[in-house]
Amino acid sequence: MSTEVRTVCPGFRGVTVGLLAAACLLALASPPPATAGTFTALTCHGPSGNAVGTRGWREGTAVGEYISYGADCASGGEGSFGLTMGPDPTGNYKNGYGNTMTYSVPAGLQILSYSLQLHAFGGPCGIQDNQCADGMGAVFVDHTGQSDPNYDYRNLGKGTATTTVGASELSDVNTVTVGVGCDPGQASYYECPGAANPEAQALVSGGSFTLLDSTVPSVTNVSGSLIAGGTLAGEDTIAFTPSDSGGGVYSATVLVDGHQVAGKVPNNNGGLCVNLAPASSATMAFAAPQPCPATENVSMSLDTTKLSAGAHQLQVLVTDAAGDQATAYDGTITVAGSPSGGSTGSTASSATDVAIGPGSPAVLRGPANGANASDQATLTAHWARTPKGSFTSRYGVRERITGRLTTSAGQPISGALLDVYATPGYQGARASLSDAGVHTGPNGEWSLTLPPDASSCVLRFAYRSHLNDTVSAATASLTLRVHAGLTLDIAPHTASVGRQIFFSGVLHGTPIPPGGKQLVLEASSGREWVEFRTISTTAKGRYRASYRFKFPGPVTYRFRVVSPYEADFPFLDGASNVVAVHEH
Repeated sequence: MSTEVRTVCPGFRGVTVGLLAAACLLALASPPPATAGTFTALTCHGPSGNAVGTRGWREGTAVGEYISYGADCASGGEGSFGLTMGPDPTGNYKNGYGNTMTYSVPAGLQILSYSLQLHAFGGPCGIQDNQCADGMGAVFVDHTGQSDPNYDYRNLGKGTATTTVGASELSDVNTVTVGVGCDPGQASYYECPGAANPEAQALVSGGSFTLLDSTVPSVTNVSGSLIAGGTLAGEDTIAFTPSDSGGGVYSATVLVDGHQVAGKVPNNNGGLCVNLAPASSATMAFAAPQPCPATENVSMSLDTTKLSAGAHQLQVLVTDAAGDQATAYDGTITVAGSPSGGSTGSTASSATDVAIGPGSPAVLRGPANGANASDQATLTAHWARTPKGSFTSRYGVRERITGRLTTSAGQPISGALLDVYATPGYQGARASLSDAGVHTGPNGEWSLTLPPDASSCVLRFAYRSHLNDTVSAATASLTLRVHAGLTLDIAPHTASVGRQIFFSGVLHGTPIPPGGKQLVLEASSGREWVEFRTISTTAKGRYRASYRFKFPGPVTYRFRVVSPYEADFPFLDGASNVVAVHEH
């Protein structure tokens, strides 16, 4: 039999739950909150102008002579890398002459989007009847699966172009190619002047790639005195071997009763496995497409004398470069404590700060929690749409979670009360215990459907084998990242030079940061989006703005509003619907 409970917690209003209450908990890993399964790979220069190199790029095989590749990405944002074609003192370039450089990601990764700061030069051609009378140098950029280049530049009298080239919302893309070559123009036998200096040039001064990691870490060889059993009374260790075939193994974290007490980057891989993103960034950033080691032997230590006497929940987590997590260990340890009775992670709330749980006197623990109640329970939680522990959704989507509570032998624990903790995913948020506890069903199963207005958060579900226990016998955690939801209206939909159009809309979700949430207005008349104004919402998420056309048409513009990620707003970046306006 299933039941439904309506409960309210931070970031959730009226969550409908089948067999379990909803909640959010503070993120358990040491890196900053990250979009699940993604990370940023930088090229040439980082966000502060520091040189990060050109890892991931590979020069192709040149067809023709005097076509060179060079790299000079210096500190302070100076320098670039790329291809130069010409001059060729021996003759002209023919159709098909040129070279490429290709950015590739290893198996297990995909390119979701990219942005390159490109300096392009295409050699001039002789213009006759508004057409090229001979060949001309050309620069192009494309990615896996494209029939036409994403960017295609020829001089045609325009000289040099410096632009940002990119693409987003990609699928099954694992390469991006930048090339220079000879375009024969109106006839295939036309040649490009070899004397031009240069005939074509493509230089990249910076850029980034958003990479999707389709793998999750795995952990083997777990051992050590920390998990060997018995009562612990000193410095104890746990050793394990994590592996990850995507971005690699980034960090390891130790938590006691849900609180982080230790964490480290086991191997910075010669400086590549170092997060270069700003502290407020939603994703980690690195200087290579596979920045961290694929496998690593890790040892973590814990001074158990710093914990209060009794049982404690121990979790050891592994995080990869994309923020995906795997559990190396999740179980209960018993410690002797210290003479001073100090505690760094106890969940005990009694006046004497004594932890009650496995190993405590039965008279203190109270009634058993559920049929088949066990100190060796297993609690699972899964997203319905992915096996990963972290999941990224968009505002307005009702995501579903399922799970089960069993003994170590696999017997269902039915009718058990599950504690649910909540912390929304914004800076400074704190964990809180939900008022609504619910019970597992006859088979120990439970399910949860999140409301459409759920914000980014981490869900943590805890089972206490006896009702008076203050230490959990089993826990499970899931992370939710939600892209912000916005609406956009524009009036009127037609205009002319000197006329105004008016923007209005709503940024969904709470809490809105003090002073309003910053939004960015963007416009496009082709493939690229251009920022043209920054505005702020009201305390209720509403916004208004206007724009007066300065140049005559005719042209059709597309407009949208973007909410950038900010640490004090519990949503990832998001974009509104697109509205078209025609200027006469």
